[in-house]
Amino acid sequence: MIRQIALIALLPLVAGCAAAPRAGTQAATAPPAPVAVTLYRDTVTARMPGGALCTAVREAGGGAWEGRFAGCPQTWPVAVLRPSPRPRVALGPVAADPWVTLGPDPAAPLLYGPTG
Repeated sequence: MIRQIALIALLPLVAGCAAAPRAGTQAATAPPAPVAVTLYRDTVTARMPGGALCTAVREAGGGAWEGRFAGCPQTWPVAVLRPSPRPRVALGPVAADPWVTLGPDPAAPLLYGPTG
């Protein structure tokens, strides 16, 4: 009887050990790429897959600028490399010559440029 109680008491511990992931074995998950990115004169907006709208606002000044997303869970850094005189420019993913870079890792940002 005591042996059965001891086995029952140990069962949750054994199950927990079997279910726990080992360090370094979890697959890295990629950050959610924005569904839409728009460059305005003083802001960059990104609509995320979950519906959140992220906004980075230019501080005072002209030319290229940097900021961070606010208003959403992704507080990523944003860099506007090529500001536009146009009031609104739809951007899409590009492989080279980005107008805007953003993402959780500044060393490996997502690149965006005009879509057409």
